Amino acid sequence: MSSKGASLWIYLVVGLVIGLVVGAGAGYVAAPHRTVTVTAPATTSTYTTTTTTTYTTTAPVSTSPFTVGAAGTLKFSFGQLLSMLNQYNPSITEGQPLFAGSGEVAQKEATTQVFSLVASADTTTIPSVLFPKYANYEIAFGVTQMVIIVDLETPAGKEVYALWKQAQTEQPFSAQWNQTWEKIFDIIAVNSSTVVGVSNPFTDPSGYQAQCVLKLAGLAFMHNASYYWGAVYNNPSKYQMRNTEIDLLTLMYANNSVQFVLSAYTSNAIPQTEAYQQKGFNMTYITLPPFINLGNLSYVNFYHQVNITWTELGVTKTFACNPVVYTATIPYSAPNPQAAVDFLLLIFSPAGQKVLESYGINPIVPGVVYGNYSAVPAPLKPFTVPLSNASYLSSIFPSSSSS
Repeated sequence: MSSKGASLWIYLVVGLVIGLVVGAGAGYVAAPHRTVTVTAPATTSTYTTTTTTTYTTTAPVSTSPFTVGAAGTLKFSFGQLLSMLNQYNPSITEGQPLFAGSGEVAQKEATTQVFSLVASADTTTIPSVLFPKYANYEIAFGVTQMVIIVDLETPAGKEVYALWKQAQTEQPFSAQWNQTWEKIFDIIAVNSSTVVGVSNPFTDPSGYQAQCVLKLAGLAFMHNASYYWGAVYNNPSKYQMRNTEIDLLTLMYANNSVQFVLSAYTSNAIPQTEAYQQKGFNMTYITLPPFINLGNLSYVNFYHQVNITWTELGVTKTFACNPVVYTATIPYSAPNPQAAVDFLLLIFSPAGQKVLESYGINPIVPGVVYGNYSAVPAPLKPFTVPLSNASYLSSIFPSSSSS
């Protein structure tokens, strides 16, 4: 191994030892759910033991509709939470929620001001689209990880799944383990007979996050960040793109046009693959090592060694490869801000956190506020801290913030 390669693996091994490793020993699969704890003053860190699942409101309920606009991958967890909210307080009038690409949701709020709560699958969409005209803070409440959905009806899918199971039995960072992961990504990205499904980076964060995974895999396994990324994105016949990741599975089950979906999180892969399996479709998902899955806050520095530049219709944007962190805001013009506060209180309750965990979202406790902390509604203050109190996370948010 070259000195450069050896240095890289030493860096990753150290990260594995000291990090909040997602998964156990040999393979990062079926990881027990956990809460990501943020160091906070005593006045804001005790709610995990004092908060109960009893739902109470602190102000009269508005008759205006409570409508949520959220990342498509929150459809399943938020759907369950909305049902719980209705059970706790049936007097709230719920509007039709929109679950779509985070960028699409934020743009709709900017043009219609219809949502009482907006939630994104990254830390940059809400600030870039809604700050400062429509909102001035966002609360990071959970982190999930990238996975790859696999069509087990295809020879390539079967081979990748078999290799992935083999990797679970091998020692991480060993030569054999490294070779197994190289074979996995060769089949997915390099093999000319396979096609992957990805989402559009301009409408959905999982679009650029899938590209981050390929670059990180290239950097880690081939010592060349462009190796797997270029094999896919420099070849238009290699991928099919849709506006949001929740639309990609139709490409897999309807016409078998893709064998792998790269734009996927555990938060949508868990319920979606289960639903399709119940319908008789043979698909599953594979987890990825923590240093490439964008789901481990201890690997932020490694994630930041790559970024993504994408051009579409003459517009070019560059995206940082940050962890997949879910954030939410209550816009200035929210038709029912009190219901939005109650919904966020439900998220931070033990019952709400259990729902998040069941969909592969690790709660961030307390929630971390980027932007104007003084604008956070008072009932949420005991459950949140300003970014200045969690400064080690500052690099995953846009470069400037007030707190």
